[in-house]
Amino acid sequence: MSASYRLFGAETSAFSIKLRSYMRYKGLEHEWLVRTSENEETLKEVARFATLPVLVTANGFAVHDTTPTIEALEADSPNPEAIPEDLSCAFLAAVLEDYADLWLSKAVMQYRWGRKKDQKEAAIRAFDEYFVSEKPENRKEMLQDSIERMMDMFPSMGLNKEMGGVVEKSFKRFVKLLNVHLEKHLFIFGGRPSIADFGLAAQLGQLLKDPTPAKIIEKEGPFVKAWCEFMDDPKPNGPFEPLADLTETLAPLFSKELAITFLPWAAANLEASLSRQEEVTVVLGKEAVTHAPLRSAARSFKDVRRKFSTRDDEEALMSFVEAVGVGEFLRRPERPKRDDDGKGRNHRRGRRRGARNKRENDTTESEAVVAAGIVAVENEADISAKSVTEAETSPDNSNQQETPIVSSEEAKVQEAADQVEKAEPADSDMTEKTEANENTSVEASPSIDAGLAEKSSSAVSQEDGVASDDNENQATKD
Repeated sequence: MSASYRLFGAETSAFSIKLRSYMRYKGLEHEWLVRTSENEETLKEVARFATLPVLVTANGFAVHDTTPTIEALEADSPNPEAIPEDLSCAFLAAVLEDYADLWLSKAVMQYRWGRKKDQKEAAIRAFDEYFVSEKPENRKEMLQDSIERMMDMFPSMGLNKEMGGVVEKSFKRFVKLLNVHLEKHLFIFGGRPSIADFGLAAQLGQLLKDPTPAKIIEKEGPFVKAWCEFMDDPKPNGPFEPLADLTETLAPLFSKELAITFLPWAAANLEASLSRQEEVTVVLGKEAVTHAPLRSAARSFKDVRRKFSTRDDEEALMSFVEAVGVGEFLRRPERPKRDDDGKGRNHRRGRRRGARNKRENDTTESEAVVAAGIVAVENEADISAKSVTEAETSPDNSNQQETPIVSSEEAKVQEAADQVEKAEPADSDMTEKTEANENTSVEASPSIDAGLAEKSSSAVSQEDGVASDDNENQATKD
């Protein structure tokens, strides 16, 4: 019997590995298909965007973004659980998943493409994975071109000299703190992996492939390395633990890392996006960093804030976030009311609708070109780390936009491992829950296509007040 799903991805794609690890844990039957020059045409026939990963259901419906995909699959096949029953832990897991997708992915990009030794090895790895049998004669030129294209994508992920330094210090600090936590706990929230484990292990697993960051993890994080290896095909080994039993080593991850880097950055990026500023400027630790707003990251963090607003009656969670100093970033700040000239919300929605229709009309010609296979328009579903290295397009995860599609002889092996911006997770899903025994293979239920469609469409919703008509290259999450 054929598998219920086909999962197109790449070993060099963090988001592909994230989704594969999750599906293995859930016992969801799937065929893992590494993207190569030989199956490129098949992939183009089913994919909605030129990004990885691509999950195709038995009915042929394809989705790219890992966060809403996992949400839909979790609802359809709830066992074994990947989201803690404790609402406080469930929210903190969502924050850590966002940290992995939006922040730790910057470390992957920074280390992989910021140093010559790491660049060369990454480019060769992706090239050899994509071109399996017939190798192009201009291999050397293609490798160099892919490296240059990836370096050109740094600004689209908010990476520059200042941010690069902050990201590297952040990574080293996080590895040490996570190692202490994993020394006492098998997984981040106890005896089984959560959405946080899948997101973090996927990014750290990529960093273990690159010489420079791999040495750091091997030296400072032996438990982190072992956990990453186990997360390739994880199994539940006990229940989730209550927050009180995790706090001793979980709290420092937030107070000494997320409260210093990711959360103040994510909050500043969201506010800059909402106010349509041209630049984000924020002090992270002692370093001031500035870059253009990342819209998809803003939408993703906006959803984290929405989730937090629904948990404000959870005493344990409120106590935790205040103790670790992150409450100010998770709460929506007071904003002055907008002057609508008496026309109200419906008028604003009408204007957004009109602007969206205009954009759709303006892109008709571009979309026709994309369909012709000549070039793909970069949109927010895309991740800047779509390294040219992986295969003509890099995997996307949460924010992946369409990446340039080139002919197979010019295929630029795009780097799927570095995707940093993720699309906004859906507020609700329409999948029906079905029972499944732990550690057993389960087939997709008839309702899963509807659930994935709901999650996928809501992930690109424009009704959230965050500008999204910039051609932001997003290189990582999903």
